[in-house]
Amino acid sequence: MKVSVALCTYNGENYLKKQLDSILNQTIKVNEIVVCDDLSTDNTVAILNDYNENYPNLFSIHINAQNLKSNKNFEKAIQLCTGDYIFLSDQDDLWRQDKVEKTLEIFEKNPSAEGVFSNASLIDDNDKVLFEDISLWDSVYFFETKIIKPIDLHRLLLMKGNYLTGATLCIKKEVKEFCFPFQTLDKVFLHDEWFAYILSQRKTLFYSTENLISYRIHSNQQMGVGNIVKNAEKIKKSPRNMQIILGITKPKSFKDYKILTRTLFSQYEKYKELKMDTLLDSVKIEKKLLEYYFEADAQMKKVNPILYFFRKMKDKKKGKRQL
Repeated sequence: MKVSVALCTYNGENYLKKQLDSILNQTIKVNEIVVCDDLSTDNTVAILNDYNENYPNLFSIHINAQNLKSNKNFEKAIQLCTGDYIFLSDQDDLWRQDKVEKTLEIFEKNPSAEGVFSNASLIDDNDKVLFEDISLWDSVYFFETKIIKPIDLHRLLLMKGNYLTGATLCIKKEVKEFCFPFQTLDKVFLHDEWFAYILSQRKTLFYSTENLISYRIHSNQQMGVGNIVKNAEKIKKSPRNMQIILGITKPKSFKDYKILTRTLFSQYEKYKELKMDTLLDSVKIEKKLLEYYFEADAQMKKVNPILYFFRKMKDKKKGKRQL
């Protein structure tokens, strides 16, 4: 069994050493670290070269000829990996010492698994945990403990959007046979959501509830999960909206259905933008999302026909949710 790490870097000198050390200090050692640097202008490449000298035959460092940005850079790094298991890694997080071990255990217990992701703690620039009671999953509204089991990860993705953070993901090498090229849109549909969609559709996506990495929140990160602090406050103040979308709480009021239809239509528009190949039948995706939308829309009308009428008039005037 060979374990690879696909690591993408870009001006990551501030935290790169800590991340590399956490990867090297695993209870089950990795066999290959493939790094694709996206034309860093700081000391990132020098740091990588130092590690390459200290750990010969472990690192494979590639400097891009042009800036590829996160999606395509990860596509390249994964393609270059030769391991049976490929762990995706950002440049600024910290891996728990048993991340590889715990992840491989889930693969072993679930032979059909092709991908495994995990939860994570949130840390600041100084490695300090930001919240004792809010994890990475909470920040993206993946309330795993409250969702009815078994979780339909595919339906959940369609209903609310992405819950998988690529920095926590490991895939089997076989996934490379059908995941390229990434059908993604920068800042709209990223590589981690691409994996979430493919693997959840195949029912081969599994997860660990443990915080197997510390996900760093800082001002210079290239990609992230948005304004996590703001999201965290929303969770504390008004969790009901997302609970409705997740199916934890059954919608009852006009406001509940308004939130649900707004989210479903937004998801419909996002998937409609994608130019998917036959692997992901975009027509079927759009039809399914519209089916969910019309069901919720009909219930909203039933709950309060008058408010429904005025909402439709307002949407028409603003050109929103028009089919």
